[in-house]
Amino acid sequence: MSKNNSEDMLLLEQSDHTVEIFYFFDPFSDDCITMEPIINKLLIEYRGHITIKKILAPSLSVLTKCQAQSTSSDDNVALAYKAAEIQGQSKARAFIRYIFNRINPSNTICTKEMIDDSARLAGIDLKSFHEDLHSPSLDAMLKYDLCVFREMDIDNLPAMVFFSGDAKSEGVKIDGSYPYHIYTYVINELVGIEIEKRQLPSIIDYIRAHELVSFEELKTIFEWRAGLLLNELKKLRLQRLIDEVSLNNQSFYQLKQSSLPLKTKV
Repeated sequence: MSKNNSEDMLLLEQSDHTVEIFYFFDPFSDDCITMEPIINKLLIEYRGHITIKKILAPSLSVLTKCQAQSTSSDDNVALAYKAAEIQGQSKARAFIRYIFNRINPSNTICTKEMIDDSARLAGIDLKSFHEDLHSPSLDAMLKYDLCVFREMDIDNLPAMVFFSGDAKSEGVKIDGSYPYHIYTYVINELVGIEIEKRQLPSIIDYIRAHELVSFEELKTIFEWRAGLLLNELKKLRLQRLIDEVSLNNQSFYQLKQSSLPLKTKV
């Protein structure tokens, strides 16, 4: 497995295959929260050229955090995420985003109600979800993730490992959180062709898709000057399309009549 260093960045083998990315995260890490808009932007702009397997890191420290914040398997984030994965990666990604929206901005303990609400919003069948939460197959899935985690030699989180379609080439690992262009450089080098990036959605459509979005996330997605972005958000507020929410000295934005019961700024 290649380490994250300058040699990795210079010696990437080109391939015309889709790039497969394994992304390992800690749901309680600020650095991993910072990575969320980067993951979202990659999925938007490089759709058709990348696949991202998002894995809640099965390390002892992460699983201990999940256990410490839970009272049973019904409100354990690690188990809930694996149960969500059974119904598909896209639903699991949506599920964990809704969980993030509920626990991270206000540093709240995850509850069964939050998990059920997040599962419902992600389009997950709740009956099957609750059955899977108590299924022995979850242990097998976590053990498999642990094997992948160890095989890819993950030491720090967040971590991304990139693979081209060339079976002979090694993966390229990037530990930590870096600017967006670092990840796009790796993808372009591995794909080996000039990629025409997909168009980003409008601000209102992005907020609609992600329910609760911080100002910093919008800056990462759209790469606008802070003043210009603030003006656009002000216009949307004046049009009564979005609300601004202040949590832990950060500004967040959500649609009017959002399902999240948060106090908005007047």
